[in-house]
Amino acid sequence: MNPRRRASTTLDQTIAPQLSAGELRSIYSQELFVFRCDVTAAQISSAMTSYPTLRDVGVLTPDDISNLSRQIHTEYRLSSHEKEVFKHIKQLIADLKSGEIPGHPLASVHLMSCLKDMERFDVANEFWKWLIDQGETHCDARVYGAAIENYTYQGVAQDEMEKMFTEALERYSETVDSKVARDTGKATRLMLLQGIITARILHGDWRGAYEGFDISVRLYPTLTPARIYELFLYERPVKEAYIVFLMACRAGTPPRPATLTPLLKEIWAKHRDVKAMIRLVYAFVGAGGKPFPQHLNSLIFAILGSLPSDASKSKGEEFDKMFGATMALIRDLIYAFGKLQVFPSEGTFNTIISLGGKLRRLDLVLGGIKELLAANLVPNMVTYRTVINAFGELEDREQFKRSWQDLCAAREELKIPWDIKDFIALIKA
Repeated sequence: MNPRRRASTTLDQTIAPQLSAGELRSIYSQELFVFRCDVTAAQISSAMTSYPTLRDVGVLTPDDISNLSRQIHTEYRLSSHEKEVFKHIKQLIADLKSGEIPGHPLASVHLMSCLKDMERFDVANEFWKWLIDQGETHCDARVYGAAIENYTYQGVAQDEMEKMFTEALERYSETVDSKVARDTGKATRLMLLQGIITARILHGDWRGAYEGFDISVRLYPTLTPARIYELFLYERPVKEAYIVFLMACRAGTPPRPATLTPLLKEIWAKHRDVKAMIRLVYAFVGAGGKPFPQHLNSLIFAILGSLPSDASKSKGEEFDKMFGATMALIRDLIYAFGKLQVFPSEGTFNTIISLGGKLRRLDLVLGGIKELLAANLVPNMVTYRTVINAFGELEDREQFKRSWQDLCAAREELKIPWDIKDFIALIKA
């Protein structure tokens, strides 16, 4: 698993904090430079403090407004501090409408998308009604895409969304034929495609959604954003999601790590296919994705879960060979993840201990406990409960009593209140 270095998806879209020759001669050059540094560093509060002065003297450029809007949108996604962010958005929209600041289509996209994320649909709808009559300094096909998504999440009928899609194709194409404009890319922007794909998926039009997806990956094979792939990961059956995930990795745009976690679990739950799970993680890392400890846990759970759970089949030379090969594979996985600076968590060893109990393998239970401590990890309450259950499965009375005493001692030492799960584990064991 040797990850390729992945190009930045943020800095490439950011105007570096620099000034033109004309701006350097301005008496506001220092304030403008500080403002651009604040925007680049996502220091929104500081940027909005100097914003009114720079707006009033007319030195802000379309790129300034675009970058500021994008960073405001990003701040909301990361912090969800709606009150402060909404105040900034209202300010920018008012200034755009009054002409006090220059427009930029990407600024319109981010402002509308942020309003959609906040579910401030009334403000977003009013903004769109103004945008639709503006020129390309404010509105283009990408803004139509954001508007389509906005109305889709309000439950507007798909027919209306298709009309907006066709209108965008006709408005921004060099031909009167919207089909030609769609299939040649003359008016087809990725954000417009994302909008109509979202609308079709959420309205259950799978064929139409895949048609939009096909256009996207044909016109922009390496530029189709992970967000478009993720729509299919969340909304389509696991077999389709698996193929789409591999396509995203093949294109060099792996989806977010958080989308891989449920996909791995779904593959195991529906198909019990360990090889498919490993192949998925391998492709993700090869495309530059950063795996999580949860992904290692899922793989270990599936690998150990593939061993026969029937006690009568868990003995003998043949099983011992299988078990040895399985443990070797797990050690190789832990080593490979470690090379990526992803190390086992308490949950990793809890999984090993739990499955050791189910497989009635004392060596696996004791080995999981030993390796947890060797990794300089501290057993948590889940660990103590898992050990109790494991020794219950093994019908080892002495170890069971000792593990219950260890849990009691840990509760007392750490002054952690008792949990009903403790007693459920005790009764079950």
